[in-house]
Amino acid sequence: MASKAGLSVPESGMGSPYAARWTRLCWVLAVVTGAGYGIFLITVALRVPAGAELTGQFALQPAVKAAAAVLLAVAALRHPVVRERRWLIAALLGSAAGDYLLAMPWWEPSFVLGLASFLIAHLCFLAALVPLVVRRTPRLVAAAVVVLACVAMLVWFWPALLEQGMVVPVTVYMAVLAAMVCAALLAALPTPWTALGAVCFAVSDSMIGISKFVLGSEALAVPIWWAYAASLFLITAGFFFGRAARD
Repeated sequence: MASKAGLSVPESGMGSPYAARWTRLCWVLAVVTGAGYGIFLITVALRVPAGAELTGQFALQPAVKAAAAVLLAVAALRHPVVRERRWLIAALLGSAAGDYLLAMPWWEPSFVLGLASFLIAHLCFLAALVPLVVRRTPRLVAAAVVVLACVAMLVWFWPALLEQGMVVPVTVYMAVLAAMVCAALLAALPTPWTALGAVCFAVSDSMIGISKFVLGSEALAVPIWWAYAASLFLITAGFFFGRAARD
């Protein structure tokens, strides 16, 4: 079936039956892994002082945190649209690298390197989404709201950004994040899952910024993870499933 972006998508939306089963299996495993890690964070948060760091609980925690994104990248290996496949795998591996690095707060460069990893991930998601963009007035309004929200967050963080010397990297990051979310909102996909996932990603990143530049604690660590995990599951679900419903 020809998409609005001129891409050929198989009628099944998933390619061969084997590829469909593989993608669904890896996607479900990723959901289970991500939910399991989120439940683990809840148990840790209940037994440590409020706002305490939830990482560093065991040696392999960074790898476990990154596992869901890695499994989603494995699921993307069977995605039938070659152009999307390449960008999705790169985006998900970038997200996994960011997860790993942000689970190492004892290492001073971890935040900046994690930010860079997620910046690359957003650029890759953006590259996958841009050919699917179409102009639709309600979605354009939503995109404008996203841009205004990002500007407002940047203004809120500005004093701390100046103090910590993070003005340039955070400003660049938020600009790319806003572009990715807007592209997801405008993408001609048959379900709203990818758009909703991109919004969840923005919510998660906003909470990270609040934790880092306003609260100075990990009080939001649990909702950050759940919003972020939901964002990856929803973004990929929008690409992987239901594509046969497209015009």
